[in-house]
Amino acid sequence: MAQSVRWRLTGWYVALLTVILLIFSAATYLAVRKLVLNNFDDVLAHQAQLIAQTIDIGRMGPAIRGDVLLAGRRDIEHVTRLYGLDGALLVEDNVAAEGAPALTEDVAEALDGHPGFTEVWVRQEPMRIATFPIEHAGHRTGALQVGVSLEDIEDTLRTLRRVLLLMIPTIVLLASGGGWFLANRLLAPIDRITRMAQHISAADLSGRFALRGPDDEIGRLANTFDAMLARLERAFARQRQFTADASHELRTPLTAIIGQIDVALALPRSAERSRETLAAVREQAQRLARLAGDLLFLARSDTQTADVPMESLNLGVLMPAVVAQLGPLAAERQQSVTLAPVPAVLVRGNEDLLMRLLMNLLDNALRYTPAGGHITASCTQEGTNVVICICDTGPGIAPEHIPQLFERFYRADRGRNRAHGGSGLGLAIAQSIAHQHGGRIEVESAVGQGSTFTVTLPTPSPAGAYMRLQTAAMAKMG
Repeated sequence: MAQSVRWRLTGWYVALLTVILLIFSAATYLAVRKLVLNNFDDVLAHQAQLIAQTIDIGRMGPAIRGDVLLAGRRDIEHVTRLYGLDGALLVEDNVAAEGAPALTEDVAEALDGHPGFTEVWVRQEPMRIATFPIEHAGHRTGALQVGVSLEDIEDTLRTLRRVLLLMIPTIVLLASGGGWFLANRLLAPIDRITRMAQHISAADLSGRFALRGPDDEIGRLANTFDAMLARLERAFARQRQFTADASHELRTPLTAIIGQIDVALALPRSAERSRETLAAVREQAQRLARLAGDLLFLARSDTQTADVPMESLNLGVLMPAVVAQLGPLAAERQQSVTLAPVPAVLVRGNEDLLMRLLMNLLDNALRYTPAGGHITASCTQEGTNVVICICDTGPGIAPEHIPQLFERFYRADRGRNRAHGGSGLGLAIAQSIAHQHGGRIEVESAVGQGSTFTVTLPTPSPAGAYMRLQTAAMAKMG
């Protein structure tokens, strides 16, 4: 429970509120006390002014005429003192039980022309004493000291302290309940998210939070989790499909190899028949090796964190070399491959990977184009990109198959593709290579008319490309 967010949130809220209330209460108390004392000082000044009007100034110094104002009042504790110019006490009316201090420093300050207010304690009761200079005909003649008990004011301030001290715990208690209620209301959706997340596993990712409410931080968190679960569900589905397809593709050549070996072992055969069996086994083993190599390439591309080695490559040299390698295969299948003139454009990439990308796309076109068909390859520069197009005159691809065309082991026509020996990984590998080079692959197709695969790759800056072309030309001349 100590680790509960509710308790921590409520605790911090209550602690902060308590500190604010303490500061506010202290500031309120001090402000009220200062205001009351200022008003009280004004009263003392007024009383001193009235008393000063009763003072006679003679040759012997100032003197108060008779019983005036505070003098003679026994209902409150007060002090009235009159000092001469030399600081000697001339008159004293002290109803403070002779407990009020003399305050000689205040008298000296008043004789210098500076009034002063001092709070003292008399018989454990506070008293406010004010000392004023007395002037007559423009000359300072003495000092008047007036003091009155602060007991009534202290009673008022004491009541204020009690109210504030009672108010603080009451407000804190109410705020604690309110804070706990708000924390529960705020964190209830998170509890729901937590409970649902505990029931979600790799075996079942179909659950969704579907949190309804305002578009706040918690709502966005739930929507983010829902989107993440949807991506994970699709990824796990693709992974399961990939595993099933890989197992099937691996099992097919292995089954053929084992079957042919079993037949060869079961029946006596001539050397020629044994050679045919070994050739068939070798063909299946080569297919198995290609499949394993493709799977290894895709696995590495999924987990590779470091960039592949890149260099400046001239597509005007690279593309003719790739097309020349596939020329004999096209001729064997009674197909024609045409390469449009390729300008000397540079891309920054890995030569082996780009050659594999082009060969996979051309091989895919050869597999799907019937005898007598035609494949066209071209390369153009459009702005800061290089666009490579591979067009064929094959049967085309239905629109519903295009979104999944680059998925691993996906076949738009499974029976036809397997008959030609394909594994369904060529386009996936081509797309992976394009992404590694910061590019993309797009496809346009019409059923019965053929397909066009378009590869878009970024080019280096014009200045850098020019320098690389110059360097390559000088290297050839040398």
